[in-house]
Amino acid sequence: MRHPARIPATLGLLTAMVMSATAGLAGSAAAATAVGLPNPAAAFCVEKGGTYHIDNRAEGARSVCRLADGRVVDAWEFYRQSLTGAMPTTAERIWTGGTILTMDDGAMRAEAVAEAGGRILAVGTRDEVMKTRGPKTKVIDLKGRTLVPGFVDAHGHMVMGGLQALSANLLAPPDGEVKDIASLLETLRAWARANAASVAKVNLIIGFGYDPATLKEQRHPTRDDLDAVSKDVPVVIVHQSGHLSAVNSKALEVAGVTAASKDPPGGVIRRREGSDEPDGVLEENASSAVLMKFLGNLGADGLKTFAREGAKLWASFGYTTAEEGRASPTVTRVLQQVAAEGGIPVDVMVYPDMLIDREFIKANQSRTYVNRIRVAGAKLSIDGSPQGFTAWRDRPYYKPVGNYPPGYSGYPAATAEQVFDSILWASANGVQVLAHANGERASDLLIAAHQAAQARFPDARKLRPVLVHGQFLREDQLESFRRLGVIPSFFPMHTFYWGDWHLDHTAGPVDGMNISPTGWAMKRNMIFTSHHDAPVAFPNSMRVLDATVTRRARGSGRIVGPEHRVDPITGLKALTIWSAYAHHEEKTKGSLERGKLADFVVLSADPTSIAPTEIADIKVVETIKEGKTIFRLDPAKARRASAQAPNISAVFASMGGAHDHDHGAGDTCPSEAMLQVADLMASSAGAP
Repeated sequence: MRHPARIPATLGLLTAMVMSATAGLAGSAAAATAVGLPNPAAAFCVEKGGTYHIDNRAEGARSVCRLADGRVVDAWEFYRQSLTGAMPTTAERIWTGGTILTMDDGAMRAEAVAEAGGRILAVGTRDEVMKTRGPKTKVIDLKGRTLVPGFVDAHGHMVMGGLQALSANLLAPPDGEVKDIASLLETLRAWARANAASVAKVNLIIGFGYDPATLKEQRHPTRDDLDAVSKDVPVVIVHQSGHLSAVNSKALEVAGVTAASKDPPGGVIRRREGSDEPDGVLEENASSAVLMKFLGNLGADGLKTFAREGAKLWASFGYTTAEEGRASPTVTRVLQQVAAEGGIPVDVMVYPDMLIDREFIKANQSRTYVNRIRVAGAKLSIDGSPQGFTAWRDRPYYKPVGNYPPGYSGYPAATAEQVFDSILWASANGVQVLAHANGERASDLLIAAHQAAQARFPDARKLRPVLVHGQFLREDQLESFRRLGVIPSFFPMHTFYWGDWHLDHTAGPVDGMNISPTGWAMKRNMIFTSHHDAPVAFPNSMRVLDATVTRRARGSGRIVGPEHRVDPITGLKALTIWSAYAHHEEKTKGSLERGKLADFVVLSADPTSIAPTEIADIKVVETIKEGKTIFRLDPAKARRASAQAPNISAVFASMGGAHDHDHGAGDTCPSEAMLQVADLMASSAGAP
């Protein structure tokens, strides 16, 4: 198989499509549009005699309240200021009748919690809390279920998660139903039948999340396989990592990919054996080009729907605060506009790529949410994916699958100069950095950069820099991160999804046991967070908790690093108070304490009172944001089947018509190469 020179191209292909869709908004002229919106900021503005509207500016949309006396103020800031005054004495709602886990070490368990004005009024014994009950207070019986603080997303990509929520679900069990190519094809057929009108309108069948590592055949579907779904309608399915895709013959025809087509720089068109004829599997930039052919005309309305559906998906798993873990300025503006329209029910922390536009980050970074959106800091990607064999290691991969030279150990996605300069700039300008580093060499570089920056700016550790993923770490490196004040955000879900793969191929039976080494962090009294990196996997909070506690591989059932298992309370802290701290939000979120936001999750069972192996079966029954329910599980409806896609017509109606790593799914956050493609698309679409 022919492959291009190995280059640092670690962006998921979906991000290129998402970012290209923002072109129409990037240069919006300043304009104020009057609207009537059912959000608390608008309601409070009107209640105080003002008029509410959205001001769309080039730097982003914001909600504005024009008061009766003529003053013009930020509507959400005006509303939030009203919440910071004296606490009321009477509760609007009281929850009791179940287990309440507060994440407050001083009082971990409570019998009741009261809310008023979107904040916690009281928490403690039932008798104490019921003293806040008034004639109009609603008392909610938990009926033996468990209430915990709202989950704070430690790392994910909410906008891309919207596409995951809307396309055919090609994930393996337990997140989907695809076990082999036959079930993959049937899932696509069922999805096409369920969305027949949209398929006919846009001439496309699309799926997301397949992974040869989980298919019985241990290979990619080819054009011949996908032709069995349709020979007349293009079929495009995206690998779980976003790095590859597989398409049918019609899609190749429409995209103009033939035997005469050359491999693009940084990409591979896989060929039929002994022929130049494409076999339908496309890697990296080759896949990106074809996706952009079909999805490049996705309009701003479609992207807004992705954002809305992503927020709903996060809320359905108990997240009251989501993360957009790598964004561009244009994606940020889209999120700001959707939020200003009242379309985002959760808070969203946005981390734009610091190699794109530092001035945008510097100008927009804030600890304050506006319309539930804030630019929280910056993202830096140093290497790639461990199971995709692109993480930059300090030793050879154990038994890599693919065409790799002897001693192959991965490669960087950023230069040393970029890493040192980025960390120094962030330290000088008070910007928190989330740094993607998976391999040992990547972490060595990150450690050296933080050491150099803190030598000049000692207070930089107060910014709470974060290591994202850290799958391959030496124990001395974790000690260095502790000394530098770097908070590790681990990905223990890898032990479930790809535990066997790590033990057998990437790291081996010894080093593989130390994937996401939470035990090393605990030994040093370090806090850590646990994340899902959706859409790599569903943002399933209970699967995150299960993997953090049990570390059981889904295939063999092997325990991947027994010494790194933690108890359920520690696992919950990594989803709540520790994640809130890592994002500078511990004063308002992460635990149930008087004065904090009334962000709650109601679970079907208590994770601390059942067998650890049963944690993954716990359901999120209800998600409550600032006292208001934003998700409630309907017991009459199971989670959507693989073939179903809610609101897919709304999305599609807005549309116009590196390595041989078959198992490269995983934590490969957006990188420079694909962002350049997105910028090129935006320019060609007429954005200034």
